Amino acid sequence: MAIDFPGLSPTQSAGNRGKVSDQQNNAPSGAAGQPAASADRAERPDTVKISDTAQALQRSVDSSDNSSGVDSDRVARIKAAIEDGSYQINNERIADRMLQLDDLMSN
Repeated sequence: MAIDFPGLSPTQSAGNRGKVSDQQNNAPSGAAGQPAASADRAERPDTVKISDTAQALQRSVDSSDNSSGVDSDRVARIKAAIEDGSYQINNERIADRMLQLDDLMSN
């Protein structure tokens, strides 16, 4: 399928578009044979601005990396209770928590 771009010469057609080497070769030259775009870049350094939201997300990720969020003492107590057979499952509490989760998901 061919796409016609009015005002473009055949060398600037879709076959050559997107190739960095062709774009650099076809770029107008500035002073001392340098492409005009690279002369502008030499005068201004590239800058990046990170949004406040992205910075907050990065802080959140960094703080979560520092703490595992797992209570290892509680895990050890539960493992011990399961191994010795004294761990009791509270079916009503599980059902209540499932209903709470369902309410959160449906809102």
